[in-house]
Amino acid sequence: MSALARVFWQQRRPLQGSNIVPNARTQELSQLGVPVSLGHDANHLGDASAVVYSSAIKQDNIEMKAAKIQGLDILHRQEVLAQLTHSYPTIGIAGTHGKTTTAALTATLLKAAGYDPSYLLGAGCPRLNGHSHWGSDQALVLEVCESDGHFLKFSPALAVITNIGMDHLNHYKDEKNILSSFRQYVAQSNQAILCADDKNCQRLLNDFPQALSYGLHSDADLVASCIVQDQFTTQFQLSFQGKNLGAVQVPLPGVHNVYNTLAALLSGWHWGLSFQEMLPLLNQFQLPEHRFEVLNQNGVMIVDDYAHLPEQIDINLKTIRANWKKGRVIALFQPHRFSRMQYMGERFGPAFVDADIVGVTDIYAAFEKPVPGVDVNKIVDEVALHAPEVHYLPSSSVVDFMKRVVRPGDAVIGFGAGDLCESLYQYVSPAVVASH
Repeated sequence: MSALARVFWQQRRPLQGSNIVPNARTQELSQLGVPVSLGHDANHLGDASAVVYSSAIKQDNIEMKAAKIQGLDILHRQEVLAQLTHSYPTIGIAGTHGKTTTAALTATLLKAAGYDPSYLLGAGCPRLNGHSHWGSDQALVLEVCESDGHFLKFSPALAVITNIGMDHLNHYKDEKNILSSFRQYVAQSNQAILCADDKNCQRLLNDFPQALSYGLHSDADLVASCIVQDQFTTQFQLSFQGKNLGAVQVPLPGVHNVYNTLAALLSGWHWGLSFQEMLPLLNQFQLPEHRFEVLNQNGVMIVDDYAHLPEQIDINLKTIRANWKKGRVIALFQPHRFSRMQYMGERFGPAFVDADIVGVTDIYAAFEKPVPGVDVNKIVDEVALHAPEVHYLPSSSVVDFMKRVVRPGDAVIGFGAGDLCESLYQYVSPAVVASH
């Protein structure tokens, strides 16, 4: 929502907004001159002609009800983004994992190559001066969220799918419906880029043989091989349609970021950039906020990560294990949404097998109400089957736990899409808290 508001402001559209509590995004918008009200009240609508809302806002919200009574246009955030894709050539990057990093990488490559692309991302990126920008060139890089099905209103020039996993089952019910939606998303695009190593993307490649592909195997169009990780940088050999392009180094940890890099490079190539000009530009990339964001490396490494699905957690813990040899690995996990814990809670236990100590906080509800029978203690029990030491941490006790347990040489990584990051910032430095 804040990315969209910032783009509206750059387009000089009159706008105002409201949020339940102040945060870094509301502060940023206020500093730009956008009126931001705290709390929800019918009077906040003022003389607005339309209301844009996110999935966090329910239909019985007081501002939504007032908008209906006044006969205002009411649009979901994704509907407004879809309107942009109908007017501007769009690279729409979707997938269960990796879409924020891939979208940020793609925008970085275009910008570093001398273009002025527009982009809307799910997290701020330091080298891109934030999480959104309205540029002067006819190129729009858009992170596309599949969570509630609204992404099917999009018709991008280029549809990029990083992977298709089991998530958002409160909306899709089963894997068949998830795959069907992504198939429709590809069908509505002019061209597609798909990960050849993902089993569900492989099914779409069978349906859309004209699509471009990337992966770690020779049957893809763009292939990475001979991957070497060293101190959170990654090197690999790159080839395109059988032609060797040479060695590549990226300032990113983990094999998963090799996949993200391949998707961004193939997107840039399809847009008209050459691999020769893009490869040196990769060193200019910096990971977005909350995506393996290293907050401290002075004796103890503290990492903030957005991972909230088992596959993401498992990959990042393995990445730390492969690159951090000084001490213990401590994982802090904030379960995200009651519905997600309801249908996949038992899958989280094995994801923590590479952690020495795990702290599990209360479930972060986001906009959901508690679900009967969904209890954080069940998550703790599942994790305890796979990790040697597990603790339940009331959310307010995370900082005290870190002060008590963490010792020199440890690596601490916080996993969560909620407010766990605030505890990490508080532990590292009050100044860091203020900057976020």
